[in-house]
Amino acid sequence: MKKRVCSICLLITLIFSIHSTTFTSTALTSNEPLYPYLQLLNTDQLSVYNQIYQNIMNFNDELFLLDTPISEKSLEDTMNSLFNDHPELFWVYTSYQYAVDSSNIVHKVRLKFCITKDELPQAQANFNDVLNSLVSGAKQFTSQVDQEKYLHDAICQMNTYDPDNHMNQSAYSALTTGTSVCAGYARAFQAACQRLGITCYYVTGISMGSTHAWNVVKIDGKFYNVDLTWDDSISECIGVTSYDYFNKSDAAFASDHSRSSLSGRIVACN
Repeated sequence: MKKRVCSICLLITLIFSIHSTTFTSTALTSNEPLYPYLQLLNTDQLSVYNQIYQNIMNFNDELFLLDTPISEKSLEDTMNSLFNDHPELFWVYTSYQYAVDSSNIVHKVRLKFCITKDELPQAQANFNDVLNSLVSGAKQFTSQVDQEKYLHDAICQMNTYDPDNHMNQSAYSALTTGTSVCAGYARAFQAACQRLGITCYYVTGISMGSTHAWNVVKIDGKFYNVDLTWDDSISECIGVTSYDYFNKSDAAFASDHSRSSLSGRIVACN
C-alpha cells in the first residue's frame, strides 16, 4: 500500500447548545440548515464523514482504518465538507495523510492536530468565552441584520490579516489570537452566527485570482454573501468600517468572487 500526503488549504469540543448535534449511535444525523455540505455526500462519504468527526473528537492522531474505503476525490470532498460544516473543530489541521491501494482507493487516514490534547480544554474555554461575549454584544440589537453587522464589525476589529499564524485556517485564530487569514475570518463569523442562531455557511472559491473563503448568511429569510476579509482590508485602508462585501447577491459578487465546485452546490444568493 502506497502513502500520499494530501494538504488541503481551505480559504477552520464543544457542540454549540443553540444548534446541538444529534447522534444516532456514533453517527451524525443530517441537519440541513446547519450542515449543508453533509447533504451533498453519498452514503459511503457520509460514513467516512461521521468516522472522521469521531476521530477528531477523540483526538486520534494515529493512522486508522476507514470503515468504508473510498476514492481519493471522494475523500477530498468528504474532508472539505466536514471542515466547511464544523468551525468549532479548531484543533485539527485541514491537512491530513492517507494511504491508498493500487486502485487509488483510500483505506487509511491520519489526522494532524495543531494543539496538544492537554491544551484542548483551556483552548475550548477561551474559544467559547470569546464567542459568548460576541453573542452577548449582538443581542443588544433586536433585528437580525443589526446583530449580524455587530458580529461582522467586531470580528474585523479584532483581527489583522497574517498568514504566519500556524492556526490561521481555524476560527480559533480569528477569535483568540488577533491574526488570521480569510479562512479564519470566515470560520469565526460562521461560528459566531451559529451560536447566535443565524444560519451561516462557509464558502470557498477564487477571489482576485487567489483561493479564498467567505460566508453565506441567511437574514430575514434571504441568503446573502458576506466577505469579512475584504471588508476588513478596505476598512484598514480608508479608516472607516467598510460594508462593500456585506450582504450581497451572487450577481454583485460575480465580478471578483467565484465559488469552488463544492461550494457552488449549496444555496444561491439571489
